Amino acid sequence: MGSKTNDVDLAVVEAIDAHRAPLERYVRSLVRDADEAADIVQETHVRLLLAARADGLPDSPGAWMSRVAHNLVVSGARRRQTADRRADQLVANDEVRSTEDSIVRRERDAEVFQALAEARPDDREAILLAASGYRTREIATQLGRTELATRALICRARGRMRRSLAVLEPA
Repeated sequence: MGSKTNDVDLAVVEAIDAHRAPLERYVRSLVRDADEAADIVQETHVRLLLAARADGLPDSPGAWMSRVAHNLVVSGARRRQTADRRADQLVANDEVRSTEDSIVRRERDAEVFQALAEARPDDREAILLAASGYRTREIATQLGRTELATRALICRARGRMRRSLAVLEPA
């Protein structure tokens, strides 16, 4: 097994060396930041090694790495876009809340806690993991489900949670 892993690793090193410069140029053209491009290229190389060890080297490693790098760029852009949309919701530490705001927040937190306590175990775990920043793949592994089933579970669990919180809200 050791020599097979070494052969695969050598093939990966050769593929990386052969396609490094074009891949770096391609990623640099997408992100326009040398440090971010280097990080994406490095992550692409790691993923190639892991994929090659698991399933063998792809038929076209250069194309495979370009696609993976492109997907990483898109994922990063989506994460930044989400962070930008939510940036205004961050509260400065030096901001002092009024007593009324603190009471309302405490009551809302209690309602959320109650709704989570009454939620199905898988719903609760999926919502808490997603809220903690875990990716769908990681949540799926934790729950022993496929990624697609986990995405559906999270979507449905959030819907059930919204409905249960709407019931708790005064009219």
